[in-house]
Amino acid sequence: MKGNVSKLAYLILAGLVVICVYLALIPCYIDRVSGSGLAPADPRIAVRESQIQRGDILDRHGTVLARSVPVENGYVREYPLGSAAAHIVGYNSSKYGAAGIEKSMAKILLGLEGGNELYALGDHILGRPGIGNNVSLTIDAGLQKKVTSLLAGQKGAVVVLDPSTGEVLAMASYPDYDPAQVANYMNRQDSPMLNRATQGAYPPGSAFKIVTAAALRAGLPELVGDTINCTGQLEVNGFTLHDNAVHGDVDLRDAFAKSCNVAFARYGLAVGAQQFVRQAQTFGMGKSFDFSLPVYNGNITPADKMDGPNLASSAIGQGEVLISPLQAALLAAAVANDGVIMKPYIVSGYSGAKSGQSRTQPKEWLIAVDPLVAAALKEDMVAVVRQGTGKAAALPGITVAGKTGSAENPHGKSHAWFVGFAPAQEPRVAVAVLLENAGSGGTVAAPLAREVIRQALDL
Repeated sequence: MKGNVSKLAYLILAGLVVICVYLALIPCYIDRVSGSGLAPADPRIAVRESQIQRGDILDRHGTVLARSVPVENGYVREYPLGSAAAHIVGYNSSKYGAAGIEKSMAKILLGLEGGNELYALGDHILGRPGIGNNVSLTIDAGLQKKVTSLLAGQKGAVVVLDPSTGEVLAMASYPDYDPAQVANYMNRQDSPMLNRATQGAYPPGSAFKIVTAAALRAGLPELVGDTINCTGQLEVNGFTLHDNAVHGDVDLRDAFAKSCNVAFARYGLAVGAQQFVRQAQTFGMGKSFDFSLPVYNGNITPADKMDGPNLASSAIGQGEVLISPLQAALLAAAVANDGVIMKPYIVSGYSGAKSGQSRTQPKEWLIAVDPLVAAALKEDMVAVVRQGTGKAAALPGITVAGKTGSAENPHGKSHAWFVGFAPAQEPRVAVAVLLENAGSGGTVAAPLAREVIRQALDL
């Protein structure tokens, strides 16, 4: 009798081990197929996943951005904002895998992580449909729709951050797509499924002069008040760097407001490659961080490989410097937040009936500059909007700080940039606007940024 009881106990234990292994393999499967663009290798696991009531994706106020709708033999996903939040929320397709938050937070949404494992095991043993966790985002659905509408029809991206916390308040990329109809967008040449806001790699042009000005103010403050005579071009070791105008005698603030290339190329040469690259890195260039969407980390030539022409070009945001709109927004956010870059995040937490709640806490990421340098840079950026190239970003009764950029590229007209924040005295929003092949940043990006800032502050 004792031997039979022992055998039964071992049999039950073996069965539990098999079930646990099975449950443990589902998250591994999700990691493998999500976003692969391929149908699941094992249809049985796909059927099991379709029977789980995947959690909702919500905005910061609880507005539904994605939800599960029951159909015969399971659930399908519905996206109330449609294309307006597609690059953030992503999609979940039995044929094409997943992308966006649907992919990165799949285990949480399916209840395979972040919940009570005993409940999950009980659901499986008893054949009950699983219920996932709801995921909350930092974005505001109203602002997201407005920003998407402002960008619509113009290839590019917009990012809106809270500089004091790192929360992403809105993020738009165009061309966009309908997450419920992904099959219609897979092979389009204009890459509508690329999130240009986080994955785009663009020369920043004069927006990068924030970094150069920071390097000069921190490393060679004695040169800040000196004047430089801009004749419209600069010779560097046989390379001719051209300016957008002949600016005459300018000091740092004048050169920043007028976006003088000659002056900033000379500032970069004066600072030197080591200090310039080190300053760029303190602003996050080339540095990775955990984020719930794929992020391009930026590119800058290593200091030991940066010759004179490359340094002069990099100091005005050309050369081999590449940056994403999200990183560009962090340039402005650093100045707005007294030199401290908060770690950007877009998932504020998750919750479920069986899992309780989890919340993301704001964290400092980098110290870009000290507070005194940040304060001086803030005044530089205010001058750009008051009397320089960024006048089109001005708002009545609100002091806007910013920097324009018109970045040359080999594929057509210049990319138009504007980065900035407002109100300058107590910043609540930092923005980056990038319009591909659109021309002058002051002419086309600054007016769009003005409306984005207006809408963000109205909230």
